[in-house]
Amino acid sequence: MAAHRTSPLAPEPVYQDQQPPKGSPPSLKYGRTFRIRGVPLDWGADHVRSFLAEHYGLADPVIKSLAPEIHGSSSTGTVVFPDTVSLPDALRTGLVWRIPLPKHETDQPTRDECLTLDVDFHGFTTLFAPPPDDHKIDVVALSGLGGHAFGSFKERGGTHMWLRDSLPYDLTQENTRRPMARVITYGYESSVAQSKNMQNLEDLATAFHHSLPALVGAPIVRPLILVAHSLGGLIVKQTIITLSKSKSEDDLQLIRAIYGIVFFGVPHDGMDISSLIPIVGDGPNRFLIESISRINSQILSIQQRDFHTALGNKGGCEVFCFYETLESPTAQQDKDGKWAMTGPDAILVTKSSATHCRPWEDGAEHICAVARTHSDLVKFGPQDHDYDKAREKMKGLARRALTVRRRIRASNAKCM
Repeated sequence: MAAHRTSPLAPEPVYQDQQPPKGSPPSLKYGRTFRIRGVPLDWGADHVRSFLAEHYGLADPVIKSLAPEIHGSSSTGTVVFPDTVSLPDALRTGLVWRIPLPKHETDQPTRDECLTLDVDFHGFTTLFAPPPDDHKIDVVALSGLGGHAFGSFKERGGTHMWLRDSLPYDLTQENTRRPMARVITYGYESSVAQSKNMQNLEDLATAFHHSLPALVGAPIVRPLILVAHSLGGLIVKQTIITLSKSKSEDDLQLIRAIYGIVFFGVPHDGMDISSLIPIVGDGPNRFLIESISRINSQILSIQQRDFHTALGNKGGCEVFCFYETLESPTAQQDKDGKWAMTGPDAILVTKSSATHCRPWEDGAEHICAVARTHSDLVKFGPQDHDYDKAREKMKGLARRALTVRRRIRASNAKCM
C-alpha cells in the first residue's frame, strides 16, 4: 500500500486514507492510540489491561499512560491495541465505545459507571501527573488547525509522543530530580475539509476558557505553562485577553498562574491559506479560515494589540516563539476531484508572523528557528535535537516560575 501523505494541517489519520471506504469497516492504522476515560482511581495499568483483555477479548492492550483527570474523580489513560482485528466495530470506525464497570455492593444508590474509549481526545486529557507532593507546575498543550490533541504531537511514522514520553521526565525538581509537572492536552474540533462547524476564533477561545476553571479548583494554584501550535496559539491569546478583562476571581487566579507560553508556528500576523480556501469552498468554517489569513486580517491585528496589553509589562509572563524554515506541501485537487498534498510547497507561517512578539522578546533568547515544515514543528521523536531546543526553553520557564512563586509567597508572609 502506498504511503499516505498527510496534510500539514491535518491530524494523524485514523485510517490509511482520509475518509473510510464505504460499505465495510476500514482497517485502523497500526499503532493508533486510543484514550480511555473513567478509570477508577484505585486501578493501575495492570488492572486496566487485564480488565480489557479478560472481559472483552481485546488482545494484548498496551497501556501507555494512566493519570488522574483534572476533576480528580477518575483517571484517564492512553492505550494501543496491536491486534486491531479484535477491536469492536465502534472503535474500528472511530466512534466512542463505552464499557460498563461492575457495580459494588452497597446500600446507597449509585450511578452507573463505565470506561469510555475514543480517538478524538477532545477536551482535557492528562498524559502525566506526578504524586501530589511533587506536583509543582501544570503544562497544557493545544494543537492547531485541523490538528489532533494527541496525533499532532506524535512523531511521524512512530509511537513516540513527546508530551507524554519525554517532557514529564525532563521537567524535574532541582533537588530531587523527580518529575514535577502535570502534562495535559486540550483537544477541539477544527477540521478543514467537509466541516459542518461554523465556529469562529472567539467561539474556540470561549470553549477553552470555560474548561480552565478546573485547573484552579484545587487548594493550590500552580504555575501554568501553555504550549500551542498554529491556531492553538491564537486560541490561547484570545483566552488570555478574555481573562484579563474578567472580574471573576477564578479568571484572575488563572491569569496570575500563567507564567510562560511556548508558541510553535503561531500565525500572529496571519498565514498562507491559499490552498485551504478551495478545500473549504463555501463551507460553514470558511470565516474561521479567512480570519487567520495573512492578508488584511483585522481580527488578528486587534488580537495582537489586546494580547500585549493583557500580558502586561516585562517581568510577568514569558513568551517563546518557534518558527518553521522548511516549505510545506499544499493541497491540490486531482482529476478525480480528490484532494491530495501534491500542490506547490510553501512556507505557511512566515518568520515575521510567527515571531510577532513584544519588543523585549524579539531576540535569540526568545525566538528559535526549526528546520521543519509547519506540521512537523511539534512532531518530535526520541533523542530529537529539535526537541532539545524546546526542552531547554521549558525547563528554564519551569525553574523561573517556581522562583517567582516562592518570592510571592515570601512577600505575602511578610505582609501578614
